[in-house]
Formats: sequence, structure tokens, C-alpha cells
Amino acid sequence: MTTAAVRHVLVIAAQCAAMGELTRLNEAARELHDALTDPDLGGCRARTGAYPSLLTGDDLAPEDVDKSVNAALQQARADGAVLVLALLGHGFTPPQSSELYFMVGGSTPQSPRSALDVGHLLTQAADEPGVDGLIAIVDTCHAGGAVPNAARLAGGVRAGRSRLAMLTAAAADQPARDLSLSRSLTRTLKTGVPGAGPAVYVDRTLAETLRDQVSGQVIGRAEYDQDPFPLEGLWLARNPAHTANSRADTVGSLGLQDLRDSVELWRGPHRSPRRVTRTALRELRDFVTSGQVDDERRPDAREDVEDVVTGLLEVFRTKEFLTDALADSLSSDLLRSARRLAGFPSLAAGTVDGATEGAVESSVPLRDLLEHAVLRTRRRREAQWKGLARFVTALFHEAGLPRTHPGLQAWARRLDVHTEVTDAYAEFATDQRRRALRLVISLAGAWTEWPEEVDAWLLRGGDDLPLHQRFRCETSGSHSTAQAIGAALRWARRELPHPELLEHIDIAAPAHLLARWHPEEEKVGRYLLGARYSVVPRWSGRLDEAEDNAEINDAARKALRKLAAAPAQVKWIGPAALDDRSALEYRLSIGQYDTAVGVDHCPQDLEEVLELFLPFAPIVLWPRGDARPAAHRLPELVRERWHELPDGLAAAYRSRWQAHHDCTACLGDLRAVWHDEAWLEFCRPFEHRVVTAPEEEA
Repeated sequence: MTTAAVRHVLVIAAQCAAMGELTRLNEAARELHDALTDPDLGGCRARTGAYPSLLTGDDLAPEDVDKSVNAALQQARADGAVLVLALLGHGFTPPQSSELYFMVGGSTPQSPRSALDVGHLLTQAADEPGVDGLIAIVDTCHAGGAVPNAARLAGGVRAGRSRLAMLTAAAADQPARDLSLSRSLTRTLKTGVPGAGPAVYVDRTLAETLRDQVSGQVIGRAEYDQDPFPLEGLWLARNPAHTANSRADTVGSLGLQDLRDSVELWRGPHRSPRRVTRTALRELRDFVTSGQVDDERRPDAREDVEDVVTGLLEVFRTKEFLTDALADSLSSDLLRSARRLAGFPSLAAGTVDGATEGAVESSVPLRDLLEHAVLRTRRRREAQWKGLARFVTALFHEAGLPRTHPGLQAWARRLDVHTEVTDAYAEFATDQRRRALRLVISLAGAWTEWPEEVDAWLLRGGDDLPLHQRFRCETSGSHSTAQAIGAALRWARRELPHPELLEHIDIAAPAHLLARWHPEEEKVGRYLLGARYSVVPRWSGRLDEAEDNAEINDAARKALRKLAAAPAQVKWIGPAALDDRSALEYRLSIGQYDTAVGVDHCPQDLEEVLELFLPFAPIVLWPRGDARPAAHRLPELVRERWHELPDGLAAAYRSRWQAHHDCTACLGDLRAVWHDEAWLEFCRPFEHRVVTAPEEEA
């Protein structure tokens, strides 16, 4: 069931002085109108103004009804929409005739001209060009007489290419009592029709459901369909009783946006779907591939619609495969780690980033990630499923499953993505080895100025103990420190077997150096250190001999878990908060800043500010002192590019060094001290006052 963004409704409830007051008329009309305009049920657009979508009164004239119907038809025509028209009140059939007349304020059974010929009214409405279909609900006595003559429908300006579905409250020779059709229909739309599928249609199932609820009058239905190219099925409402209407079986916001854009490009505005299920996608696919469509705006855009629909159908199919294949490991943590490994932004994760810690994730966020993989990662002239293959591979890799997993092999075979899966596995394994291979350089001994010596540890991953070496600084200053770092790099290269290459360096320094020193800008050998390595600054305080190291590191681990569940939740601190240090220290002591902390400016006393925050926050951010004019946009940039951090800062710094004059805000203006899980694991031996190298020096 594709659900158009615009559907129109007109509910008319007219009292008639000659026939006596219907005490429940206004209530029944209002409740039916509410159900039909409920976005989760009828999905019709409510209107106010001169021609509202709910018209009631005891003094309505035939021309009032005519004008309202004409106005509703013009709206439906302009939007290419379905019109749902409901007539509630009194009706009569003239002697020797079965044609129904709808009665208004001054109508009498003796004067057909004082009332409205419902069959004629519905025939003209169904024949209106541009209207995608008419659904009529007639709740009056003798309502069966409202069904138009088929010969009338077969002619007209559309030559019979129109659609009409009707519900009638009683046979042509029967009275209708207590507005039973309207009231029963409203209840049914709200509760749903078991077994009716994702949508409620004016079909045998609905008619029998209503007949079971109403006695003493025969609920009738009629259908006429001669339109070969409708936008969608002529549905009356969504079916709450159908499990496929749950959120997990609908297209996500990203997929819906792409579907909306492509359909509107193809067939013009107001043709866009609003809420789409898997069944609806299949119907739309059949419609797109069916052949000639009379009202195409951009025929060449049909292929885009087909691509989006095909992609979204694959999302449902792959979601089912993953839910089954990864049943024992598909958690919010797995989805987050796979998202990061695949290189997807946090916005692609939908609600997965806000999931409760430790909760097993439902398939809805998985759907959002799959939609991103299908719709947002494909580059021009790339294989259609390359991005999807990368994300699915990331899930299996992070779950610890091999490339030869039978389910993954079958899935790759079906989509012909064996090469993409193999390449992604190789890339992830290589990246894992590279990240595990790190050189840690500590300037922990620089208590006041520059250190007299630096410690270096070479971490190679796995269970191997890190190698340790100490290098002396000949003099005091950044140049001598850079020379010692260069000596550490030469030592590390000698220790590494061919063909391993070092790419990641951690520099641990005290707060006074972190506040004014940019280690990646030091020239070490022929290059700046950051030109060839990804340099991540750390705080050396976690390596000091201190009783509270275990406490602050445990707090950091909890904060990192919180950040993993809700990434980019940086708490930014302004000048006003920094001015009141005692209040700030109190908030830190009660755990208020138990996440990443960002200082939104570069304070004069940055060293003291870092000393304040570094024991409490695992990640501290601030702008450079010479940041670009729009540095106030850094919080926005951090939120947008959080998934790239901290390694993405290396590329940002390199860009900043080059010609970047037209950039008013740059991620390269951001300074960061970053303590992730890997760093906290490296710090674990120091939590027990082990201040020498983890491996004893020779």
C-alpha cells in the first residue's frame, strides 16, 4: 500500500427540518472525519476555511453541498489525490424510482429538486479528470439507491477510466437507523480488520465485518475500476490490526525521503508516499514497471524510482537474513561498531545511537543503517550493492564470523558481491592490524617545562607485551623533544618485521604542554610528524604514580560506554561556566560532565582549564588560539563528523597546512585530548602504581 502524501476528504452531515432531528449526527460525522484525517488511519488532509473538510448544519442548501463537493474535487484534482466523500443524514427515493436523494435543511420527500441526486453527484465526481479515485460512504435511509448506473460511469470526459468504491448503509428499500454505518465504520477503522492486510479496502472483508455489527439494515458495497494506471490501490484506511503496519515493517525516514524525491521528479508534486510498507513497495514496483503512465512529468526519472524501490525491497530482504544469521549477536553494540567500521556517520544509525545500554537492538535501527548502505554510499559507476556489501561484511567481521560463513556466502552469491565482500574483509583485517600497531611516547616527566627524557612503547596487538625503550632529550625544548621522538621512531622501525609499517602514534603529555604544543607540527626527520603519522594527543596524568588512577580510568570507561550509545553528545562549556570555577568543580565532582567535554573558545588560562577537566572527561575538545573566524561552528562540525574522530583530525590538520583560505570553519581548528578504550587498556598497569615500563628494561 503506497500512501500518498495528500488525500482529501469531505464529510457532509445535514439535518433536515421535514424529517426530524438526528441527535447523533454531528457526533458521528465528527468521529468519522477524525478517523479519516488521522495520519495513522485514513491519512486524509483536514481543511478549514470557506469549504472545510467537515461540513455540518441544519440549514444547508443543495448549492452549499455542490460548492463544497466541487471545492474538494478541485483540491483532489490539483494534488492528483483520492477523494473520500461521506454523506450522513436523511435520504429518500421518489415513488417508482430507486435513485437516492440526499436531503438538506429545506428538503422534502415530495420535491427531488430540493435535495441532491446522489448517483448523479458521484458519477460527476468520479469522472473529474486528475482525481485518482473516489470513495463514497453514504449513511442515509435507502442508501443502496446511491449506486450510479454503470452506463453513466462508462462514459464522461474520462471515457470510463475512473475508479469508484462505495459503502452504503441500507438497501434501496430500507431505512437506516442511528447512523449505524458511520459509527460502526469509525470503530472498525480504529481497531482494524483482522485478516484484511496492511490496508482496509471497500471490499467483501470490510462489508462482512460491518454487517456483523449492524442489524436490521443491509450494509452494501459497490466497486467500479476502469483506471489502468492508478497511483495506488483505492484504500480507505491503514489497518491497525495488521502486524505489517508496525514500525519495523515500514520504510525508514531516509528511504522515504529518497522515494518521495524520485516519485515527485517522475510524476510531479503531491505524488510522494508518506508511509510505506513492504507490500506497498511491491505494488509500486509493479506499477513502475507496468508500462505506459499517462501523467508522467519526467519519463526519464522512472528509472530512479525503480532503483530506489529495488534498493528498499533489498533492505527488507537483507534485514531478514541478518536477523536470522546474527540472531545470537545482533545487538546495539554490534550495530554501532559495524557502523563505525564501515565508515557510516552516526546520523545513519537512526535510533541505534540512542539505544539503552546493553539492550538487544530491534530491527528498526538495522533497517536505517541498511537504507544508508543502499541509498547513500553508492558512487557513480560503482556496483549497486557495494555499500551494502561493505556494511554486511562489517557486521560479520565485528561478530567474529569468518568470510566463509555459509549464510554470508549465499547472500553474496545472490547479489553477486563476492568480490566486494572479500575486499572488505581484507581491508578490515588490515585496518585492525594497523590500529593495533602503535607507538606510545610519553612526556610524563615534564613536570614544569620540557622533559629530560621520553619513554616509548611499541604496541603490536594481540597478547604480546609491548616493547619499551627510553630516549634522552639533549636539551630542554620542543626541538630536543622532537629529536627524541625521532630516535624513538627509528628504534620502532628496527623492531618491526617487514612489511609492517607504523602509522599511529600516541603522544602523552602533561596539561601545560597539551595547552600550547602541537606535536604533529614538529619536524621529525624530513617531514612534520603529522604528515606521515596519525598523531593522537593523550594526557600523561593517567601514567603518573597516583592513587586515583584506577578511579578516574573506571569513570572514563563508563563515560565511553555512554558515548558509544549516544555519540557526539559533547557538553560544550562557555565563558560564563568557566568564570565560576567553584560551581564548575562541584558539577564535575557530582559526575555532571561524564561524557566528552568541549570548551567553545580558547581561554587565556587553557592550561588550568585542562588540568580541571582531564581527570574527569575521557575526551576534551577546544579550538586553537588562532582558529578561523567561524570557529563558533566547531560544535556543529564535531556533531557532523564525529564518526571520523579522532583519526580524522590527522587529515584535517594536513588540509589546514595547505591552501585553505576560503574556509571559514575547519575541523583542523579543533584540538583534542582523546582517551579511548585502547588507551585505557594501555594505562591499566599504571593503575596499580606500576610506573616502569610494562616490560622490564634490559
